This record gives sequence, C-alpha cells and structure tokens, in this order.
Amino acid sequence: MKEIKFTTNYEPVLSFSDKDFKTKYEERVGNNPGYIQVVSGETKHLALCPRCNNPVAILGIYKKIDVAPHARHAKGINIPYVAQYDEYKFQNCPYHKKRADYIKEYVPETEEPQRHELYRITKKHYDKAVYLLQKETGIYVTLRMAEALAENYAIMRAYNYIDATIYNIPWFLIYSYNGFPLYHMIIRKNTTLYRHLRQLGLDLKDSKVKGHAYVENGEGYVLTATNYRYVVDGNDNLNEWLDFSIIRPDDTVTDTLLYVPVDRFSVSVDSYHFGNLINYQNWKPRQNVLDIAKRYMNP
Repeated sequence: MKEIKFTTNYEPVLSFSDKDFKTKYEERVGNNPGYIQVVSGETKHLALCPRCNNPVAILGIYKKIDVAPHARHAKGINIPYVAQYDEYKFQNCPYHKKRADYIKEYVPETEEPQRHELYRITKKHYDKAVYLLQKETGIYVTLRMAEALAENYAIMRAYNYIDATIYNIPWFLIYSYNGFPLYHMIIRKNTTLYRHLRQLGLDLKDSKVKGHAYVENGEGYVLTATNYRYVVDGNDNLNEWLDFSIIRPDDTVTDTLLYVPVDRFSVSVDSYHFGNLINYQNWKPRQNVLDIAKRYMNP
C-alpha cells in the first residue's frame, strides 16, 4: 500500500509520495515504542493500514529495497494500546484481496460494534456524502432522493457490508439502493450518465438547475447501481468504480413487472476524496440534508 495512518480513528493518510514522508512519520510517532519494535532481531517501523486498521510495516524508507517504498501488513504484530492484529480484517482488506467480491455480505456480528463509527460519520457528514455522490455521478440528488438514500442506508445496514469503509460512504449510499426512476431526473451535462442517456435517445431538456438537464421522456426507465468494485493494481494503487445499469420494463412479460437492461456503464471514483472532504475546514453545511440524516439514521 502507498498510504498509512496512525490510529484506528478516521484521520488523513500519509502518502509515501510525500517528499517529507520520513520526517512526518517520525514526528508523528515520536518516542512511542509501540510504533518501532524489534521483531526477530529486526527493527520494524509500524503504522496502520488505512483500509483495515491492521498494523503494517514500512518498507524502503529505512532500508533500501528493489521496489518503491510502501507498506505491507505485519501479520501477528500488535501496536500496544493502538491496534491488535485481526486476521478476519486482513483477509477482507482490499490491499490483500486485490479485488472486491461484488456481494453485499455483512461482517460477522463480532465486527459490527466497530462499524458504529462508520455509521456515525455517515450521519454527521451526510451532506458531504450527498455532495460527492452528485459530483462523481452527475445525478442531482433532490431532498426526496436524499431521504430515500438515508432511510435505505439505515434499513439495509449498508455500513456493515464487508467492503464498506469510511472512504466509500457516498458510493455505498446508492450501491445499497434499488434504483431511481429516470423520468424527470436531473442530470449534470457532459457527464458519463448524460452521454449515455443521449445515446439511448432519451429526450433531455434544459433544467432550471444551472448546467443540468432533466429527462423528459424516460418514463418506466430506472437507473440502478449494480456493483461497487475495486482493483489494487500491480503498483499498489487502489482503483474504485461504481457500475450502473439503465433498465426498462420488459414488454414481453405481462403478468408481473420485470426489467431488461438497455445500457451499462461505469463511473470511476476517487478513493480518498470523501476523507479529504471530511477535514475540509471551509465547508458550508447543508442543514436540510443533515436534518434528513438525523431523522432516518437513528443511534
């Protein structure tokens, strides 16, 4: 992995690409012996994985290696009073699994108490999550849509999905939902979604929302997020996407409502944008959106 952090709480990551990485690492750990341990006669400089909170060892900073500096999970090593190595979390960490399972499987009950922090952050920063979801997908999320997403997130306990993290909260809001009707949906122009709707021949009219259009003739069509997926490439870069499908009712089935796909596309998302947004000091809260989170995301 190319980033580390220092506690199990949410905090900005420290990237190996930072030219002052070594100085910032040493300033952060100070003389705390938990982060610098001698294991089997070898000194290990430790931190935490930003995805699974397990201890990791820093490689290539204090001893030359044949590849770029990075961190690797330190199996079986604990950082006293900070983090205990957890095999379950390691097995399900993106940096170990390399690819998502694409399933909405829940973590074991023993892991659920630790997910309450993720749920709390979703509630506290819900307006930022909605903002970023809009920015990355091009969907203009109305207050009614924000209500539907918040209620569903709580009911589905999406924060307990195995692949859910603080960093992908905005994507799991819509990934856990069963889809929105396209009819009169407002879409930002020149986005991937906008281009695909035009290719389908749906009529898009200028919206009162600047830089947006609304779908005039998409009655019956539904937009649904089918997969959240990630791949850790050979250079340890974590790449994430949301897969979407545009579906419409199947006219050949008359006794029940079934759908057929008419288009599929993916939206690439920034793995750490939401984390940076949480720490943005000049953010102007959208109180009406935060009130929705308070109403539907009960403690």
